[in-house]
Order: sequence, then C-alpha cells, then structure tokens
Amino acid sequence: MNDPYPDIVEGKAPRARRGVRLLLVALVCVLLTLLAWRVWLAQQQADAVNTATQALSARVAGVEDALTSLQQERAGQHQRLQDADAVNRALREQLLGLDVRTRTLEDAVASLSEQHFAAADALRLDEVEMLLRMAQERYALFHDAAGALQATTLAGQVLAAVSDPAYAELAQTIEVQRQALLAVRPLARAADLATLGRLRAQTPLLPMRRDDAAPTAPPQGVLERIGAALSGLVRIQRSAHAPLAAVSSGLAHELLLLDLAQAQSALLAWDNAGYRAALQRARTLLALRFDPAAGTVQAAAADLARLAAEPQPAVAPDLEAALAQLRSLRAVHALKPAAAAPVGKGGAR
Repeated sequence: MNDPYPDIVEGKAPRARRGVRLLLVALVCVLLTLLAWRVWLAQQQADAVNTATQALSARVAGVEDALTSLQQERAGQHQRLQDADAVNRALREQLLGLDVRTRTLEDAVASLSEQHFAAADALRLDEVEMLLRMAQERYALFHDAAGALQATTLAGQVLAAVSDPAYAELAQTIEVQRQALLAVRPLARAADLATLGRLRAQTPLLPMRRDDAAPTAPPQGVLERIGAALSGLVRIQRSAHAPLAAVSSGLAHELLLLDLAQAQSALLAWDNAGYRAALQRARTLLALRFDPAAGTVQAAAADLARLAAEPQPAVAPDLEAALAQLRSLRAVHALKPAAAAPVGKGGAR
C-alpha cells in the first residue's frame, strides 16, 4: 500500500538532517572552545612553571654562590685555625718555659725572703734586747718606773713583729713584766716622790708654834750677855728621853727635813715599813712643833696624811726574767746548724 503523504515524509528528512548538522556543529564548537580553553590554561601553567623555574634557578644560583663563598670562608677559617694552632703550640711552649722560670724566680724570692726575714728578725730582737736592758737599767739606777714601763711596752710591740713563733713565750713574759710595772703605779710613785721633794723645799719656811716662837727678854748684865752668847755656841743638856716639845725651832726643821729625806729613801728602796715610820715621825713632829693654824702647815699635814693613806707595793718588780729568756732563746737559735734551715720549693723539685 502506497504512502498517501509522500511529500510530507520527504520534507521531514532534510529538516532532521539539518538539525543533526547544527547539533554536530554546536558540539564541535563546544569541543573547540574547550580545547582552546585547555590550551590557554596549559599555556598559563607553562608560563607560571617557567617563571617559577627561572626564580628557582636564580635562587639555586644564589645558593651556589653562597655555598662557594662559604667554602672559601671555610677554607680561610681552616687556614686561620691551623695558624692559631701553630701559634698556640708556640705559646704553650713559651708558657712552659715561663712556668719553669717563674718557679725558679719563686724559689729565689722565697730564699731572699727567708734571708730578709731572718735579718729583720735579728734587728728586731736586738731592739727588743736594748729596750729590755734600758728598762732594767733605768729602774735600777733611777727607779724610773714610768720610763721602764714605756721601754717594756715598746719591747712588746717590736717583738710582735717578729715572725719566728719560738718567741711567743717571750711575749708573754714581757707582758707579765709590764703588768708588774703597772702594779707599781709609776705615776703615783713619781707624784709621791715629787710631793716629798716639795715638802722638803717648804720645810724651812714652815712657821713654829706661837709659844715657841715668842721672843725672850734680852739679858741685862754683862755676865748674862756673855753666858747667852756662849750658850748659843755650846749647849749641854740631857736629850736621851727629851720630848719633841723641848726641841728648838732650828732643830725641829732639821728633824722634819731628815724624816722627809728618810721617807724618800725608803720609797726608792722599797722599804715599806721604813717609809711608813718616817711619814709617821714627820706627821708627829709637824703636829707638835709647828703652827697648826698656818695654811702651809695645814697643807703639809694634808699631804703627809694622803701619802700615809696610799697603799705601797712591798716588792719591786722583776725586770730580769724577760731579758734572760731572750738571751737564752737567741743563744739556742744561734747553735742551730745551717742545714736545719727549711728547704725552698726549688730544692724539693
């Protein structure tokens, strides 16, 4: 059976083929567009890769240059280290030589120091001996306790500078001697002696009692005048048990001077009993024969009372022990052989 619409079928076929062609063209265009976009994207990536590659190449070149400079610097450092090592070895050898020389110098200085200290100690010990001898002689000759105390103190100070420990006991002995001189009260004894000397100088000026000093009537006759003149030259009387009140004014002054002189002598001779007895006789004579109302007599009586009330040491200080000990120690040290001297550090090596 034939198709009733042949023209219509034939018209639809070209139209369908045209649509397919358009569709194929569109697909080709899309594919070309995609291909162009991919090519463009690949070109951009290639450009970026080239840029990165160039930057990386530049950085690699910089790193290579840095490595080259570091290698050169390392070579220079290595050379400098080798030079420093050589210098250090030379310095080490010099230091070893200096160490040996320093030890030698230390030994020499130690030996010189020992000799210097020995000579200085010898001079100091000579000075100590001189001061102790001075203290002994000043006290023995002049009873100068203050001067002896000063000399002993100086001897102790000089001995403290001596480096030899063998003289430590001598320092203790000198200190004992100094304390003994302090117990003497040198300043008080000097003041007491000065007071006695002043009283002796004032004794001739002390006034007598008024009843003793009253003048008697001169004799009227010739024989009485001759008898009075002869009685002034020669007077004979019994004085074995005569009281002090019967003593004349001139003799009273002489007796007071004698008692004061005996007190001074007893004080210098460490005679405590004689010193007390002389002071008591002087006080008794002053109270009986001299004017108690006079200011000079009262002052003299006060001085004598003060002297009698002061305590006086009964034993003189021993000033020979320290000097004898010093001489003994120096004699013992002088007998030591020279080989017994300490060996220095250089000898030990």
